[in-house]
Amino acid sequence: MITVKATREGLIGQRTASGYVIDIVVPFVALPSVQALGKTVRVTNPETGRYAIAVVLDVGPWNEHDDAYVFGTARPAAECGVDSRGHKTNGAGIDLSEKVWTLIGMKDNTSVEWEFIW
Repeated sequence: MITVKATREGLIGQRTASGYVIDIVVPFVALPSVQALGKTVRVTNPETGRYAIAVVLDVGPWNEHDDAYVFGTARPAAECGVDSRGHKTNGAGIDLSEKVWTLIGMKDNTSVEWEFIW
């Protein structure tokens, strides 16, 4: 498992990179790799011990090709404070849907642990 800062996806009614229309029902996450789309992850809130199983339906936060982080051992590129297009980031390595946010008891943009479930 890797521990990274998480943020709330939000954007209800918008489309994700996979074409899914964001709602408050489906547990999904965004990871910064197109290759992660459709894969399943377990996301755990270390403060509550609660976890959710979610599918990767969006690409982000901030970057789109951070495979060294998503599939390797690198830290998220967004942690450096600037994304691949030069925009200031909040350092997040994963975005959580409203459903995941609620299921794991998130209260703020804090750290979560995540891993792929093969």
